[in-house]
Amino acid sequence: MEERENKNIEEATERVKKRLPFEKIRSIPKFKDLSLEDYEKLMKNTETIALLILKTFIFKNKSE
Repeated sequence: MEERENKNIEEATERVKKRLPFEKIRSIPKFKDLSLEDYEKLMKNTETIALLILKTFIFKNKSE
């Protein structure tokens, strides 16, 4: 089950990268000096935040 969750997370991350590719992110003035390594960190951090929000939402709904 955990493998399936990890696969789903990886697929979701790839979809985000397709919608917001490195070049598109760099076109935003705030991120114009973003390196490829920093882009990968940004994607990973965004993924982490999204998962935390989702887990909080699910936990809250289960406890009600």
